Amino acid sequence: MATTWSSDALLRVTMSRGEAPGMRVKASVGDFDQVVLQTPEAPAPVVLAQGKDGWTVSKAQMGTGGHLWFIATRENEREVVRATTYFFFPARHQVPTEMLRAPRGGLEIVPLRLQEHGGTREGSRWRFLLRHDNQPLPGHLLTLETEGGTRQQFMADADGVAEVSFPRDFTSERLNAKEGMNARQEFVLSLDHVSGGKRFLTTYNQSYNPDRMRERSLALGVGVFALGMVFAVPLLRRKEKKNA
Repeated sequence: MATTWSSDALLRVTMSRGEAPGMRVKASVGDFDQVVLQTPEAPAPVVLAQGKDGWTVSKAQMGTGGHLWFIATRENEREVVRATTYFFFPARHQVPTEMLRAPRGGLEIVPLRLQEHGGTREGSRWRFLLRHDNQPLPGHLLTLETEGGTRQQFMADADGVAEVSFPRDFTSERLNAKEGMNARQEFVLSLDHVSGGKRFLTTYNQSYNPDRMRERSLALGVGVFALGMVFAVPLLRRKEKKNA
């Protein structure tokens, strides 16, 4: 389950089917004391049951669907590590803004908007609130690391909000493969903060897709190539007649 492109803790959520439909949550780095779930219709944190293969979410806990927010935490005398992510599946759901901005305490990376059908794409910009114990952290650095090999930092403004611009780092091999424009890479945002002699480290991970303009550029390139071939045919024929 460990990832090769980042040493940060990532949460991965998958749907589980069969006799007990629901979800399963796994952590890529280390273990956690607990994982909790929040939803817009049930914003109070629900502690998930842990098994040998991660944490489970029952169908009842999933509710009507939409945005499900997961928070994993482990703590000792010196540090508190928190990992967060969300899972979305189409459903009649409530807007998650109020749930996300509700006070939770600790160090947080709070998305000001959650992606739905369009998802996050290369070149898009997304804003995140950085806060500790519900107080914004202006001037703090938010670090972005991607599966495509990018590592960048973004500084929070006076309101503690950092705007992250996603890089165009999908390789041509990925785009030319079978998945094409449906290719997906992971990213993780991390925030480090020291308070009261204790270190706090929080991550937020999700995935992003290629820029849709890449598809247009590819189609344009193919069109230009085809047009060039059309104009080249008469020239080739003239050359053949001249050499005959």
